[in-house]
Amino acid sequence: MAATVTLVPLLPLAGCGGGGGGGATAGLAASDASAATGTGATADDTTDSSGEEAVSNDSDWLSGGTSAMQADFPPSDPFASGLGNTCTLTREYTLGPCYFQADEFAQDISAGEPGVPMALVLKLVDQACEPIADANIEIWFVNWEGIYSGDTTGSANTRSFNSGYCTGGDSGALASRWFRGVQTTDANGLVYFKCCFPGWYASRTTHIHVRIVRNNSEALVTQFCFDDDLCNDIYLNNPDYTGQAKDTGNNRDNVFGSDYADYQFEVERQWDSSMLAYKAIQIA
Repeated sequence: MAATVTLVPLLPLAGCGGGGGGGATAGLAASDASAATGTGATADDTTDSSGEEAVSNDSDWLSGGTSAMQADFPPSDPFASGLGNTCTLTREYTLGPCYFQADEFAQDISAGEPGVPMALVLKLVDQACEPIADANIEIWFVNWEGIYSGDTTGSANTRSFNSGYCTGGDSGALASRWFRGVQTTDANGLVYFKCCFPGWYASRTTHIHVRIVRNNSEALVTQFCFDDDLCNDIYLNNPDYTGQAKDTGNNRDNVFGSDYADYQFEVERQWDSSMLAYKAIQIA
């Protein structure tokens, strides 16, 4: 594997964890600037001799969504040599208005969305830092445009979901369930999700929501973020994103505290330039 990228926490999302702001619709507005060039591409893209658009990728990261990933999935256990972060109790952070209960136990939760393909690995441990098996870890986050999916068909719990705010009324989002899923921890406390690096929306840093259910009881609701520089490199240079840097850094986010660095994912670039992101979570 390539060298680990040191991360710093990202933007705050209005409505998905407190604070006012544009919410998912801001992600739609951000994408307007690149609408003429296709899926997240910018005006710097050129046209090849056949007359078709040749989209350049000036970032160090793969584009094209999970179908472009060639690295092994699931990846090798990134925690084999240790937790990768201090084994301390993970703080609870707000559920936000964009949650509805997922029932997909599929590993690939991208629903064909573009983006930097990402293997996301989470490890659940107890207060003795020992792995917890048979717990459900559920995640949800926005796509490349900064929009949450909104197809609640069959969901057992939609009470917290603010559809208009979270989807911006986007018809594609309302008919989709991208980047929502749940996995059950194995004997090593691990779950693996195949997904894409999240986009961003106004007033929140780039983040992923996590909900843990153990023994049929909610054990934790929290959020994690990514390094600011990493995020903006991807947003500005990878053709699958809007071409606009996020408007909020981790240190200004309205959800994460001053210890935001403790809630950043560890990140590695895999041999195919897809991303491996991982984090250990400790619950009582």
